Order: sequence, then structure tokens, then C-alpha cells
Amino acid sequence: MNRKKQIEPTIRKRIDELLEASGKKFSSGDLRGSLDVALQAWDLIPEPKSDWDYCPQSLSVGFVQDFADLGDKESVSKWSQIMAEMYGDPNHEDQLVLMTEGEAMYKLGDKDRAYYIFGRIHEIYGQRGFSGDQSVYFEFYRKEKAARGE
Repeated sequence: MNRKKQIEPTIRKRIDELLEASGKKFSSGDLRGSLDVALQAWDLIPEPKSDWDYCPQSLSVGFVQDFADLGDKESVSKWSQIMAEMYGDPNHEDQLVLMTEGEAMYKLGDKDRAYYIFGRIHEIYGQRGFSGDQSVYFEFYRKEKAARGE
């Protein structure tokens, strides 16, 4: 089993400080400011970021969600690809990767892209790929599939 490399403690400490500041901005309702600070933390992670055992996965998921909340579809698309890379998922088959992008596209109103992604989840995982709060996306997919006559 290949272990990921550990980030140097001084860099890790600075990343933690930035993420704490980002969290405070988020808690105060400043999503854009929170995202800007979190992106500074991202920039401190050495390249290639996917080699490091420190937050590239969770940060990339958060960026997809935050950019969706800001209505920035271009950034959602960009960070969805980065997220897949951080999860070692070049074929976009990981349920978390797919669901994160699908939810973001659904929120942004890109129902065609959301339908496609939810279709991939259904193809790979079946209905079990839509658990808990995610069942609303299965219902969307099911109804949309019927409406399209597929």
C-alpha cells in the first residue's frame, strides 16, 4: 500500500491557520471571502497535490460545493475535474465524486448535466448510490428518464 507524503509541519500549520480563518468567514456569512482564503490554503499544498496526505480531497469537494452556491458553473466544472484527480478517479466512477458534481449541477440548474451524472451513478451503483438526502436526485433521475422516454 502506497502511503501519501506528509506536508512539512510549517506549511501544514499555515494551511490550518488559513482554513480556520476561512471557516470564520464562512460562519459569518462571507462565502466568497471564505472561498478566497481556502484557495490560499490550496495554493500552499505542493504539486502534484494528489500526492499529499493532507486535505486536497476534502478541499476540492468543498470548492465544488462553494462555487455552486455562488452560481459559478465554470468554476464548478473546473473543480469537479480537479476533485476527480484528487480522488484518483480519472474515469469519474467514484460515487462521492459523481454525486458532488451532480448535486452542484442540479443546484446550478444544469439539469442535462445533472441527469447524465445521476445516470452514471445509477449505472454503476444502482439505487443504492442515492442514499438519505440524495434520494431526491434519484427521483429527479427516474422522472427525467421517463420524460425522455429512455
